Amino acid sequence: MGRRTHPAIQTLKGRAAAGALRLLGLLPFGLNRALATGLGRLLAVLPTEARRITRINLRLCLPDQPDREALVRASLVESIKNTFEIARFWHRPEDGLDRVVAEDGDGPLREAVANREPVLILAPHLGCWEVLNFWLAREFGLHAMFAPSGLPELDQLIKQGREHFGTTMYPATARGVAGLVRAMRQGALTAILPDQVPDRRSGRFAPFFGQPAHTGTLSCKLIKQTRARVFMAWARRLPGDGGFEIRVRPADEGVHDDDLDYALTAMNRSIETLIKEEPAQYLWSYKRFRRQPPGGTLPY
Repeated sequence: MGRRTHPAIQTLKGRAAAGALRLLGLLPFGLNRALATGLGRLLAVLPTEARRITRINLRLCLPDQPDREALVRASLVESIKNTFEIARFWHRPEDGLDRVVAEDGDGPLREAVANREPVLILAPHLGCWEVLNFWLAREFGLHAMFAPSGLPELDQLIKQGREHFGTTMYPATARGVAGLVRAMRQGALTAILPDQVPDRRSGRFAPFFGQPAHTGTLSCKLIKQTRARVFMAWARRLPGDGGFEIRVRPADEGVHDDDLDYALTAMNRSIETLIKEEPAQYLWSYKRFRRQPPGGTLPY
């Protein structure tokens, strides 16, 4: 068994993280973006772990991308912008929602909700996912799962921001999943981040940009159980202080297939299509391939 961190140390970590985010949240939006841009550019020229992982992921996933180094730099800048934005919007959720200036492709989603169909939103780590959360909660009412970080002070800050517009949160447990299924069958709209690396018992390998990626099965199992309409969605960050554009797209129809491996492949293909709209705004610094199939080589 691994060593457990002393509760007092966990408390200090949580307070430090929450305090740092609160300080960032006090910055005016223009200054928030400017500082994030400067820090992101600095990270892009220093030999940081984020730059190393981003380079590896882009080499694997977009090998034919022209001027890949430029995309590495742009991705790191966008990633820091997202961190700084989240710090502000967890404290000022209304400000985040007020900065949604455009919506694209949301008509079929609104129609499905009006018909009281169960709806599942697949929202990968693209753009500003917290702004998408606020928008979905205000427009439709949102049901989502929450996995605690182990830092109670930080978790409280996160939940406070996410629940501001009435999002119903479910624990990432078997009981939480059962509650989510009941809500979906009654016509609730649910959102899931589909591109996180799950634990070994909760995923299967499916191709992602041609690479074997350990992919969570929960989304496809929910789709099968509830026969939900499935949409992809993200909040695109506009240049300068321009705010955000909500983009909604239909998922690949293969996500409804009874063959779980086929459905997972279709889900990852849907994520790829969304990322290609604006590759720089995807979280390429995440170790998406840190689990490998038997005989595979860890790329990091």
